[in-house]
Amino acid sequence: MSLNCVSRFAAALASLMRGRNGGVGVVFGLSLIPIIGLVGLGIDYGLAITNRSRLDRAADAAALAAVVTAKAYVAANSSQVGVMEAARIAGKVQATNTFNVNVGKIPMADVSLQTPDLTIDGQTINAKVTYTVTIHNIFAKLFRVPTTTVTNTSKASADLPSYLDFYLMVDVSGSMGLPTTSTGMIQLAKDNDDMVEDYKQGCQFACHFSGRKGWGLAAGKIQLRSDAVNNAVCALLQRASSSVVPGQYRIGIYPFINQLATLAALTGDVSALKTAAQCSNTWPLAFTNLLDTGTTQLNSPGDPTTGVGSGGTHFETAFPQMKGIVGQGGFGDGSTSTSRKPFVFLVTDGMQNGQHFFVTANGKNAYPGRPSQFPGYNDAWWSEGGSKPSQIDPKNCNALKAAGATISILYIPYNQISFVDKGGGIAWENNRVNGFSPSLASPLQACASPGYFKTADSPEAITAALKAMFDQALKVARLIQ
Repeated sequence: MSLNCVSRFAAALASLMRGRNGGVGVVFGLSLIPIIGLVGLGIDYGLAITNRSRLDRAADAAALAAVVTAKAYVAANSSQVGVMEAARIAGKVQATNTFNVNVGKIPMADVSLQTPDLTIDGQTINAKVTYTVTIHNIFAKLFRVPTTTVTNTSKASADLPSYLDFYLMVDVSGSMGLPTTSTGMIQLAKDNDDMVEDYKQGCQFACHFSGRKGWGLAAGKIQLRSDAVNNAVCALLQRASSSVVPGQYRIGIYPFINQLATLAALTGDVSALKTAAQCSNTWPLAFTNLLDTGTTQLNSPGDPTTGVGSGGTHFETAFPQMKGIVGQGGFGDGSTSTSRKPFVFLVTDGMQNGQHFFVTANGKNAYPGRPSQFPGYNDAWWSEGGSKPSQIDPKNCNALKAAGATISILYIPYNQISFVDKGGGIAWENNRVNGFSPSLASPLQACASPGYFKTADSPEAITAALKAMFDQALKVARLIQ
């Protein structure tokens, strides 16, 4: 290549380089516009995120304030007419105030709060707080995006306390005087010669009538089914005493034989209930003391037509009487203290018996005992036909369930009575009971509300089952209303 050619090539290259430097400058200048725009959009977006976080926190606080306020209002005014609507209004007002206080003033933004939504569905309070904020952009408006709109919703919920009434319907008929274990039955029969003239061997009941030997052998020494139930009731009362809302639970204790009587009327005073059930005693005998002893107990003074009666086990009388007692407390849904939900806990072996040990006086059955312990009443005697053990008729429970009560049943199965059949009325009764006692669970289950039937055949199991019945009532009342 000649020198001239080299010189021309160098000159052309220099000219090209000068042209390229100018193009780069133009391109760089043009690229600054979107770069600055992106930075500006980032700043606007960061402000929007910051404002949204602040508003979200305010909305969360408002939703929580709504349910807490409504719940507290119901708890403080549960007997007030229209308490739920008043609680809703109080909750919504508090939600608005809480939101506004927490938001304060946001520069270059317009905040709009929808009227807070608060509903009370049965025992559950639900709150919903929705806001909309329009943020005035600084840089994005250069790109025809003058504002950014953000909407969000916060929710909260809380459970109201359920106000529940528990009616403990306790069978204290003679068969509840059987020992809880087969070992205890053998131990009692070994020394108990009650009714030996008819039974012709040691009797396995603690007592049937006042003054019998079995009472002294068993009471406070061999645990009877009535004792096991007593312990279970005391454990239940201890469980109920942990209620965090005063008066949330009320409990009454109603033993029955021929009739329903009141050991402790419906109350929220757990201490009074524990006293009635002798829970402070090492061996409570509140129910064992009421076992059928041939004369009525828990009677009004001088009136043997009242009280638990004597002879037989009469569900056909006890259930209608229980319906009347529950009706006084009301058949509510548990949402307030004036709309309590009733649960009837029946503790029984399910053995019905149509006999009476009574006299008729002034058109009523009376249970004065033999000899009579009540002035003006003759000695009692057995009704015609004698002992009539049978299964419970589940139809006895229908009216109470239809009225709105939940019937929860704890079934305590019979221990088979081991004996040598030497004839006599007691032997006949034992054979009859042994024959159909395994079938007692079916009619009892039909009596119970669906899902509310439990079986327990030991002292520990009886206590656990009664606690489980109580916990089941609390859970279902909270979830389904």
